[in-house]
Formats: sequence, structure tokens, C-alpha cells
Amino acid sequence: SIYNEEMIVALCFIGFIIFSRKSLGDTFKMTLDGRIQAIQEESQQFPNPNEVVPLESNEQQRFLRISLRICGTVVESLPIARCAPKCEKTVQALLCRNLNVKSATLPNAISSRRIRLQDDLVTGFHFSVSERFVPGCTLKASIVELIREGLVVLRMV
Repeated sequence: SIYNEEMIVALCFIGFIIFSRKSLGDTFKMTLDGRIQAIQEESQQFPNPNEVVPLESNEQQRFLRISLRICGTVVESLPIARCAPKCEKTVQALLCRNLNVKSATLPNAISSRRIRLQDDLVTGFHFSVSERFVPGCTLKASIVELIREGLVVLRMV
């Protein structure tokens, strides 16, 4: 009885495959043919790696690599885009969004680092001054110079 059930399931599966191939075979073939044609058209837009590339194109590729590194993505070779030409717009949009997010958060990061640096300078200045103001110290000139140097550094930050 289990053998009969397995045979029924296998025959139904084979019937489904035959039915789907007859009814949807042309649709799949047209979809794949369209995809192959789109890939071929996209690959024609990229230069042949064996031919000499003009200087402007090298400059554009350099700027593209720099912008992709800024976004946290290092691109070793541009022909990678041939593998997924339909994703190019999505990748560009994602990289632009990442760049905009990093640009927006940059002032806050700079501000917090500046505050941390000021705190570190004040702490270091406090320790160095407290060492110099030990009771019995007669180095008044060095104390005044130390205070001036500290104020100059704090104004620069």
C-alpha cells in the first residue's frame, strides 16, 4: 500500500512537470532569452580589457573607485558590474544613501571627538599643573609658561 502511494505521488509529480513545461515552457524560454539579450547589451557598454582606455575613462574609474571606498566598499575591478547589470541602479542608490548618511553623521563625530580631546587636555593640564604647584616649589616662571601653553592649546581646539 505504501508502494502504491509513492507511485501515485511520483506520477503526479511527473504529470505536473510535463504540464508546467507544456503550458509555461515558452514563457520561461522567453524570459531567459530576454535576460540573455539584456546581459549581452550591457556587456557591450563595457570596454574590452585588452584595448587601450582613454585617459578620461581612467579618471572616471578612479573617481568611481574613490567614491566607493568612501562608502565603505572597496572595488577591486569594475568589470564586476557585468555580473549583475540590472542591479547597477540599486547599488548606486544604496551607495549614495550610505554616503549621505556618513556625511550627515560626520559633524556629530567631529564634535564629540573635539569634546573628548578637550576633556583629555584639561585632565592632562590639571595633572601637570598640580605637580608643579607642590608646596615649596619656587619655579614661578615655569608655572606661568605652563599656563600660557595650556591656554593656547585650548584655544586651538
